[in-house]
Amino acid sequence: MTAEAAARGEYPRPRGSLPADAAASLAIGGVVAMSATLVNPGPGVLAPGYLVLIVLLAAGRWPIRRGLRLAWRLKWFLLSLLIFFGWLSPEGGLLGWERVIPSPQGLADAGLRIAALLLVVFWVAWLTSALDRQAQIQGLTRWLTLLRPLGVRGDAFARRLFLALELFEAQQTEYRAFRSRISGSRWSRLRAGREFLIERLDNALAGNAAPPQEAAKVLDGPSGGSSAGLVWQVALLWLAVLSAIWLRAAAPLAGA
Repeated sequence: MTAEAAARGEYPRPRGSLPADAAASLAIGGVVAMSATLVNPGPGVLAPGYLVLIVLLAAGRWPIRRGLRLAWRLKWFLLSLLIFFGWLSPEGGLLGWERVIPSPQGLADAGLRIAALLLVVFWVAWLTSALDRQAQIQGLTRWLTLLRPLGVRGDAFARRLFLALELFEAQQTEYRAFRSRISGSRWSRLRAGREFLIERLDNALAGNAAPPQEAAKVLDGPSGGSSAGLVWQVALLWLAVLSAIWLRAAAPLAGA
């Protein structure tokens, strides 16, 4: 290593490790691929993703509090899935007392979809905790460079996207303070709160908002360590993805 490289802070990577942006791009691609395998999920397809999360949790690499906090924010949407599939599915009864009792098949379908959605949420929690914001931007930019012939500026889009996510996670305290200052009916306060959040999101996507200090702490979160320490986590993620794809492809053959 030359003195000039050392002065710029460029140090040789450990043998067998990946560049940080390559590891980040593989992590982002793995989470997206995991989400794609969960369209119309089956019980077996969900198992690899949850098993790997358990391994990461045992190794202290999965932020369980963050994952549960993100899942709790979706509680009303999850409840709506349960009601829609349990009580409004075609398998349910249409007359008399059958309307009151949810359909067993509908509840099973709701459970599968809720479990699939939570699996994606839990992996997003891992992604945003294992990678700091700069690594997320670099990883997404590597994928978006494929769209450069179409005029897409990957770096600018990635920065604005993660800035919007950063502001979204950091706005709770400021939003509650804003709600406490306004008066009127509940409906008018909800509309004012919606406009508040939309305005902040528009500013973030337009690149006019500076990232708040507390947001950086929230989004960066506990780092997954060096890129070498991230490699095995990404490898397990892709093992889960490939296992889910194989199980999904093998299911019709087993039923034949």
